[in-house]
Order: sequence, then C-alpha cells, then structure tokens
Amino acid sequence: MKLLIISLTAFVGLAACSSWHWEKRGALDGDYQRDEIFCKQQVYTTADGVVTKASVRRMHACMQAKGWQKVAN
Repeated sequence: MKLLIISLTAFVGLAACSSWHWEKRGALDGDYQRDEIFCKQQVYTTADGVVTKASVRRMHACMQAKGWQKVAN
C-alpha cells in the first residue's frame, strides 16, 4: 500500500512538470479568450456536463483549427 501511494505521488508530480499552453502567432489581446469560448461552446454545449477524453480531443482540434498550437512551458 505504501509503495502504491509513493508511486501515485511521483506520477502526479511528474505530470505537473509536463505542462503546456496555447500560442498563436500574431494573436492580439483577447483572441485566445474569444477562440476558447467559441470552441467550448462548440464542444461542450452538446455534452451533458461530462468532460471526456473525446471531448478534450475535440476541444484541442477546434483550437488548432483556429490556428493555436500547444507549446511546452
């Protein structure tokens, strides 16, 4: 049991190190928020409030279609 707790703690710690953010060349102030709101409305309005891996993939695809790229921190 103790080994499981240590393993989970290490996994969570490593996952936090692999963070990223969205970037878009030439984006102006407010562009990210506007595109994010648009994509959330497209993806999550049909969902019943449950966020799934599939809905996250659709959200990312929408942001990429708007010209945003995931960039490591």
